[in-house]
Amino acid sequence: MTDKFLQMNRRLLLKTGAAAGAAGLFAPSLLRAQGAYPNRNINIVIATGQGGGAETTARCFTNVLRTDLGVDFEYEFHPGAGGQVGYELYAFKRDRDGYNLLYSNMHPEIITYATQNPGYKLPGDIIHFAKTGGTPIVIYVGANSPFQSLEQLVDEAKKRTVTVATSRLPHPGSIGVLALGEAQGADFNLIPFGGGNPTSMAAITGETDCAVLTAGVAISLGEQVRVLGTFRDVPEFNAMMNNAPTVNSVFGTTIPDLELSQGWAMHTEVWENMPEVRERLVTSIKATFTNPELKKQFEAANYPYDGIEYGDETVCGEIVKNTTELAQRYADRLRDS
Repeated sequence: MTDKFLQMNRRLLLKTGAAAGAAGLFAPSLLRAQGAYPNRNINIVIATGQGGGAETTARCFTNVLRTDLGVDFEYEFHPGAGGQVGYELYAFKRDRDGYNLLYSNMHPEIITYATQNPGYKLPGDIIHFAKTGGTPIVIYVGANSPFQSLEQLVDEAKKRTVTVATSRLPHPGSIGVLALGEAQGADFNLIPFGGGNPTSMAAITGETDCAVLTAGVAISLGEQVRVLGTFRDVPEFNAMMNNAPTVNSVFGTTIPDLELSQGWAMHTEVWENMPEVRERLVTSIKATFTNPELKKQFEAANYPYDGIEYGDETVCGEIVKNTTELAQRYADRLRDS
């Protein structure tokens, strides 16, 4: 009896050990992330080059977040194909364990997703869950332009093709102009100039009839340009643009708010299956917006603080939905040649 009992217990221990070994070997990322979160550094993937606005903004936030979370942040940069390279790498080659985040230039990268049909899904593989801010998209002309209002510009575009300078075709300003043209029966021709400075110079010199870019760019040009209208009502920016009207208020259109926005994203699997990670990150990110240190970080980086605002996963979801729908509608005209 004793030998038989020992043999049974030995078999039970072996089976239990094998099961435990298999669980450790094949454990999903959910199990690896259990315990006190975070307990090691968090990796940040950015789908643009090092030294850009996304990096500057992300570091301003992580310089505050590191105090609350008690860990540091490591960065990697993967530019290319309008964000597609970085997104694909993040979606499929970074562990879904809560220790890998994506910091996103939301609108342009969503347009890339909508027009290029990449392998990842938004929000199926990646979910944007915290908007950190945005700069409204505006239509502006050179100071010597004959156009004094949006109405005059659109009336002209009903008579002939009006040329619009943009930094690149897949841009939130591009879909805004195309949506306006469709709604008003106006003909706008987008001309990409490969950057903010040449785009603005095209409008200032009269090479194009107007330009569409961010409010920050237009404001920085001072009296060289005149802002005719904005695609999003933000009082802080309106006051610096002679209270230019919104496109929707002028024409009664329902074009979604358009801006150059940024925010945090993560693997959808983590968002849905790791509540301790989701809640810890959301709570900490929300807290940064009321922390005076955040503004100091932007000032130290000599980077604009205007437009910094929190948006939750619902706000981000609306941005993804609306931008995707508009970009898909005008996909043929948004693809770079």
